Amino acid sequence: MSVPESNGSASWQENRPRFAGVGPDDFPVLHRNGAFPVQQDRWERLVSQVRIPAPVERVWSALTDPEQVARWLAVCRGTWATSDGEAILDFGDGEFFLCRTTGRREPDGGTGRLTYLWRWVGVGPATQVTWEIASVGDGRGTEVTVIEESFNPPSDWRSWNGMGWPGILDQLADYLRTGTAWRWPWRRMGPYVQVELPGSTFEVWSMLTAVSASQYWLSRTSGSLAEGETVGIILGDASGVATLAVHRHLEAYQQFPSYLPRLEFNLRRAGWPGELAGHLWIEPAGLGRSLLQVFHSGWEIFGSGTPPLAERRILTGFWVGAMGRAHQLCGEAFGSRPSGGQPPLDAPAPAGAPNGAQRVDAGPHGWSR
Repeated sequence: MSVPESNGSASWQENRPRFAGVGPDDFPVLHRNGAFPVQQDRWERLVSQVRIPAPVERVWSALTDPEQVARWLAVCRGTWATSDGEAILDFGDGEFFLCRTTGRREPDGGTGRLTYLWRWVGVGPATQVTWEIASVGDGRGTEVTVIEESFNPPSDWRSWNGMGWPGILDQLADYLRTGTAWRWPWRRMGPYVQVELPGSTFEVWSMLTAVSASQYWLSRTSGSLAEGETVGIILGDASGVATLAVHRHLEAYQQFPSYLPRLEFNLRRAGWPGELAGHLWIEPAGLGRSLLQVFHSGWEIFGSGTPPLAERRILTGFWVGAMGRAHQLCGEAFGSRPSGGQPPLDAPAPAGAPNGAQRVDAGPHGWSR
């Protein structure tokens, strides 16, 4: 085989430049495909049922007459069970449901229906409640079905509300059978307050737990929400102060299975015989929205004497106001994001941006955004 003569120049010196780069679409960067979530929603329904040995008309009266509702469920304030009317179902300890009646069909022909929307303490996510009654047993009994439907509810909604509805139906049945009021005198757990916020879970939590933000929404006077810290808070202009002692602050990714952040604390106040336990946590409420929640327990510290209803009302009012301020902050920071349709931070870059310019700092499975 003959070998061509060399002129002495190396091949790397010939025909320069041989490589002039690659076009954006000729050899794409890996993991820069621009995939992003569009919708992450959850719809849930609870259905509970009971048969009551009373005619339909009697059951309908117990459902729609405010004075009777006060004996087996809650005190009605406002316009109850009237189309487009709004009322409060007041439990007398600071907690209540804000209700708006959306449908009412009188029990003609042996069946009737009452439908309304309600929000826990006026600021929680709205759910729809439907009461359906039907005559059974030759008109001597009534089958009562209650249906509650929710869109992106809290993760424990099925547990809390699902176990609560059979008890409420039993209270209604016992009232109709004996005429006795079956409402509890006061509850040793709560208040439980929740609010839906614009913004995804970790960005909302990071903002709200910062010292500057907590000074506004939590009415903080001193300290921080770091683990081991003590925070002074103002409960209201005329309600005095309290001290919140943080004994556990879980940040994102720290605990299986949800890896969501939460705060555990004790609350004490001058004049109280001890401390209340408290929990503050957050979870997704669809894509680009979050549900901030707080819950207290331990009211047994007040003993079996006069229930501290005034203190419960003050604490409930404080958290309702705090959740409203948190919503204001998140609205200003993240805007009013609808569920779905909001491009995430790791969405593709706008047309004309450099190749691979989209954000990819969303963390595992996009949890951090």
